[in-house]
Amino acid sequence: MTTTTAATHRPRIVNPHQLFDLSQEDTSSLTHLRTVLGDGQLFRYVESDRESANTLVERYFAEHFGKERAVAVANGTVGLRLTLRALGIGPGHRVAVNAYAFIACAMAILAVGAEPVPLDMGAQQPLSADADALERFEDRLDAVLIVHVQGHALPAGQVRAECDRRGIPLIEDVCQALGAGSPDGGAGHLGDVAVTSFQQAKQISAGEGGLVAGPADVVERVYRMADLGAVRHEGGLPDWDDERAIIGDNQRMTELQAALVMDQAEVLDETLARQRERRDRLRAALGDVPVLESAHPAGDAGSHTLFLAQDDSSATEFRNALAARGVLARVVWKKTWLEYGLFQRELGGSAGAPPFPKKAVALASRILSVPTSKYVTDTAVAQVADAIASGRRHLAQER
Repeated sequence: MTTTTAATHRPRIVNPHQLFDLSQEDTSSLTHLRTVLGDGQLFRYVESDRESANTLVERYFAEHFGKERAVAVANGTVGLRLTLRALGIGPGHRVAVNAYAFIACAMAILAVGAEPVPLDMGAQQPLSADADALERFEDRLDAVLIVHVQGHALPAGQVRAECDRRGIPLIEDVCQALGAGSPDGGAGHLGDVAVTSFQQAKQISAGEGGLVAGPADVVERVYRMADLGAVRHEGGLPDWDDERAIIGDNQRMTELQAALVMDQAEVLDETLARQRERRDRLRAALGDVPVLESAHPAGDAGSHTLFLAQDDSSATEFRNALAARGVLARVVWKKTWLEYGLFQRELGGSAGAPPFPKKAVALASRILSVPTSKYVTDTAVAQVADAIASGRRHLAQER
C-alpha cells in the first residue's frame, strides 16, 4: 500500500499502519480471522462450540499484564472511562494525568464528572512523569492515570509508591506502548488496572477496539457496564432480572476485531523483536544525530523514534524536510491537553492552576515522531536515516 505526501507526491518510505504483508507468509497466519469468517459468528456470544475470540483475547492479555482478569471493549477511550467508573471515580474526584498525553486521556476523566489534574514531565527525562511533583502535591487526589507515549514506557515505580502511600489506584494507559518496558517493569504491569487500544496506529490493530485488565471485581464491573449491564448465564444469554444487573451501555468488541487482535497477539513478541531490530539499525545509521530517548531505550516497543526540534518553526521545517524525501514525521501532540479551549472552558481555568506543567507546555509542540514498521527494509532504514540527517540542523542538541 503506497501513500504520498501532499507537498511532493513522493512515495512514503515508511507506512506506519502496515499490519500484514499479504503477499508473504502473513496470509497463513490469519487463522482466527479465517475461523470467524468461516462460521459467520461475528457477535462475541457465538452460537456454536467455538470459543469466542473475545474470550481468547481476554485470557491472553490478562496473562500479558499479570492481572486477574481482562475484558475486551469498543476502544481504549471507552476502556479508560469505564475503568474510572468501575473504580468509583466521578463528580468531586480529582485524577492526576500526564499533561503530555493524548487528549482522550483527560477527556475520559472529564466524561465521568471528575477533574483532570496535569502532571508535568520529569525534570531530567521528558519521557517520564514528574513523580517528585506528585509527592509534593498536597491537595487531594483520588487516582493517578499514567500514560505511556509512542512505544516508550514511562518509569512508574515512584508513582506506584506514591499511590500506595495515598491509598489511591494507579491506572496505566498502555494504548501506545503495548509490549514496552521501563527500568521499573513492563508497561501496564505496575498499575492496578491496565488499559490498551487496538486502534489503527497501535502495536496490534483491528481498526478499533480496546481492553481493560485488572482485579477481577473491577473488570467484572467494566464487563457489565460495556454489556448493557446484563448478567450473562451459561450460553451467553443476558439476564436483567438478576439482582447484580446494572444500567450499562453497548461497548462490546466484535468477533472480527477480536480475531484480528488474536492473530497479531500470537506473533507480538516477533513483531516487537523485528521493530526493535529496525529501530536499532536506524539509530546506528543516525550516528550522533540527537534522539529523544526514554529512560530504558532497549525496552521501547521500537514503533517510533522521537526527536526534539529547537522551536516550533524548526519542527515544521524538520517535518517538511523529511516529507520531501518521502519520510513521515509528525508532531506527536501540538500542545498539552490543558491548553485546548475545551478544557479551559470546562475547568474554568483551573487546569492551568498550580502545579502548572511548565516543561510539558514548553516541549509538546517540539516533539516529533518517525514511525517504524516491522516491514521496513534495510534500504528504507538507510533512506530514513539519510532524510533525518538532512534535517538535523532543526533539532535541539540535547539527547
